[in-house]
Amino acid sequence: MAQAGMIAPFESSLIREYQPVADPVAAENSSLKRVISYGLSSYGYDIRLSQAEFRIFRHIPGTVVDPKNFNSDNLETTKLQTDSNGSYFILPAHSYGLGVAVERLQVPENVTVLAIGKSTYARCFRGDTKVALVDGTSPTLEEMAQRSESGEQFWGYSIGQHGRVIVTLLENPRYIGRDCLLKVTLDNEESIFCTPDHLFLTRDGRMVEAHTLRPKDSLMPLYRQLARGYEMVYQPLNGHLYPTHRLSNQQALNHKVVSVEEVPGIHDVYCLSVPEAGNFALQAGVFVHNCGIIANLTPAEAAWRGHLTLEFSNSSSADCRIYANEGVVQLIFFEGDPCAVSYEHRQGKYQDQSEMVTLPRM
Repeated sequence: MAQAGMIAPFESSLIREYQPVADPVAAENSSLKRVISYGLSSYGYDIRLSQAEFRIFRHIPGTVVDPKNFNSDNLETTKLQTDSNGSYFILPAHSYGLGVAVERLQVPENVTVLAIGKSTYARCFRGDTKVALVDGTSPTLEEMAQRSESGEQFWGYSIGQHGRVIVTLLENPRYIGRDCLLKVTLDNEESIFCTPDHLFLTRDGRMVEAHTLRPKDSLMPLYRQLARGYEMVYQPLNGHLYPTHRLSNQQALNHKVVSVEEVPGIHDVYCLSVPEAGNFALQAGVFVHNCGIIANLTPAEAAWRGHLTLEFSNSSSADCRIYANEGVVQLIFFEGDPCAVSYEHRQGKYQDQSEMVTLPRM
């Protein structure tokens, strides 16, 4: 279907790297430069973000965002920036922005498409990864995603800005998609399965991507135990155990890396957000970065045509890059019988969207 025009331009394989452009220094070090993957995957397709336009929501005091009467003045066009890693837009902390896909879709009458976030930006874990909660339990991310659908909230541990262990709300645990994984094994015999770019908090306070971890690297540890009937955590600044119920803005043992290995195949991955601190603790006893960029679930109905306008929110406490001309969203396809009334038949108002951001229409 893609070769017949459903996706254009269409890349029939998953592109992960390309030749450097006029960069003699990079050429000496490597003949290929990595990109965030795009193109055909197993049962989906990863589309790219266009460099044509990216608009960021800016709050104007005294105004209210009204979907029935949307004020375009609330959206500010941001400048495309470029360095040795590629071209990108900056999405500020705790904000959202709108971009547009490079690829144009022409969806058949018997297909519906869902655009979901790409795990490279989400930085994810396998669904059976356990999260340390302040009530002493350690549910898996998959379990948390299911329980959150009924409104349940989860409170876990984070490292605050002054290096103290604090209690934080773990928001929006969710399924992200499918991706390749690494297995990070620790000296406490725990193993963590995560995407290669997931950030781990080291003992000296740095955030380091999983694929750069090496044996004997020391990670920021979380130690929990029960004492006098209370959940207790080890506070790294002074070496004392504190009851969790007394923590409020409050590890000199280390968890060291034993090995980092690639895991064969493609796997379901999950993550969550921690707006307050940007990190959370796993049951394995280490702290990791939270999921920062969230791509809004976007449908493309049967017989819809055009360039998808994509919405992103940055739930982290730091500004984030979103790279242009590289993979940003996964498309999942559902095939059935031709529908009785397609998007084209009912003359939907978002038909034939251009290569520029399309704002809400009423």
